[in-house]
Amino acid sequence: MKRRFLAGLLALCLLAGCGPDLARYPRVEPSSRTVEPQTITIDVPQNADQVTQSAVNQLGAALLELSDGAITLEVVSSNNPALALAHGATQLALLENQDLIAADPSMGFLDWPFLMDGVESYLAVMGAEDGAVRGSGSLREALGGEIIGLWYQGRTVLLCRGTFYPEIGFAGTSVGVLEDREGSGYFEGMLEDLRAVKMYTGSPEELRGYLENRTVKFLEYPLEELDAEDLPQELKCLEDTAHRVRGMWLVLGKDAVEEETAQIIRAAAAYVPQSVFTARTRQEEELFQALEAQEIPVRRGDYTMLNRAAREYFRKNYQELGMSQRAWDQILPVLP
Repeated sequence: MKRRFLAGLLALCLLAGCGPDLARYPRVEPSSRTVEPQTITIDVPQNADQVTQSAVNQLGAALLELSDGAITLEVVSSNNPALALAHGATQLALLENQDLIAADPSMGFLDWPFLMDGVESYLAVMGAEDGAVRGSGSLREALGGEIIGLWYQGRTVLLCRGTFYPEIGFAGTSVGVLEDREGSGYFEGMLEDLRAVKMYTGSPEELRGYLENRTVKFLEYPLEELDAEDLPQELKCLEDTAHRVRGMWLVLGKDAVEEETAQIIRAAAAYVPQSVFTARTRQEEELFQALEAQEIPVRRGDYTMLNRAAREYFRKNYQELGMSQRAWDQILPVLP
């Protein structure tokens, strides 16, 4: 029965264009699937979009089938899933990067710009089971739970009023940077390291205004907040730098369930990340196509110079920025 379900689930994903590569994600098969009937609650952010909601539904379906109908997933929404998990109000929670950083400031590197080469590298390194994030004892203690999955939530790009040349980076220009972002020290260092003239910070709405009134030439912007039907008039092209990546972290509360149940939850969670990645990137490609239909070029250049400059800055300053020696030693070997 379980094999039929998983085969059917894979077929549905293939029909929908998901094509999950399940081999990329380690599965922890439960040693026993005989559990008492129970309802597991997951708290998700109130602003969760359709891709996230579909992923949660997929998780619920896998739980139901892998437990022979014993485990039902109940979905609730709040503005602070991390707090609900810490207080034991929910067994599972879906957290964002900033939730992890707030719980454990040493995780600030999750939002460092240009640290990784792109989305897939970020997900592979940050989502490694025993890596700098999931293997961190301090983070597990701060969250009050175990991270059992990383889902792709989106990327940050550059909106450009003129042509962006990766070889010279931000030389001689003014740049808009999202406020309250970890790793902003690198952008401040840009004034010297990358010869930027001036840096402005603000919310996406404020940064958009800086572009429209020609205050900045380049600004970073969350791709998911860009509306192809409501673009800044001054926008000339989009640079798909993917220099920051947003993740959603599936966390199982400490001692929230019996170990037999936890094994089933981990096994069910392993089937979700790839389909989320595929659905999200398909959504992004549709946006890129809509932009290009309006003659807004979408460029994917070689950002090696920016990556190298960022990594050198972080190499010199990672301790001052709050990153632990353990995390740096685990991430450094996988950087090009």
